[in-house]
Amino acid sequence: MKSIQALSATFAALASFGCGQPATTAKAQAPAAEAPIADPHAPPAQSGQAVTAAFLAGAWGDNGDCNSTITFNADGSFRMQDGSTGTWTLEGDRVTMSGANGDFGVNVAKGNENQLLIGQPDGSFGISQRC
Repeated sequence: MKSIQALSATFAALASFGCGQPATTAKAQAPAAEAPIADPHAPPAQSGQAVTAAFLAGAWGDNGDCNSTITFNADGSFRMQDGSTGTWTLEGDRVTMSGANGDFGVNVAKGNENQLLIGQPDGSFGISQRC
């Protein structure tokens, strides 16, 4: 289950969520500025939407890395990049994964349509992205 722990270990940014600075308004006469490039390590704005089983279905990686993923299947099974498999359930905001090494649970929240915020049992947080 080390891979599952690694998946959840990447949601450290959740703890630093706060309100962003208000947007500035450009003058109508000012030339259009290029859109800023988003920092891939910046925490996403919380969507306020609950995580659903349909949202979880698919492949997820950590820290922008899609070389080591976990794939949650719609039938309640999962497969890690290393080939290990098991089952998963979602109850409220808690995902529990069960495999050969036992059970492992994390709390989840939707960052945006392609980001999942994960709270680990040790109190740390991380972010995963859809791959």
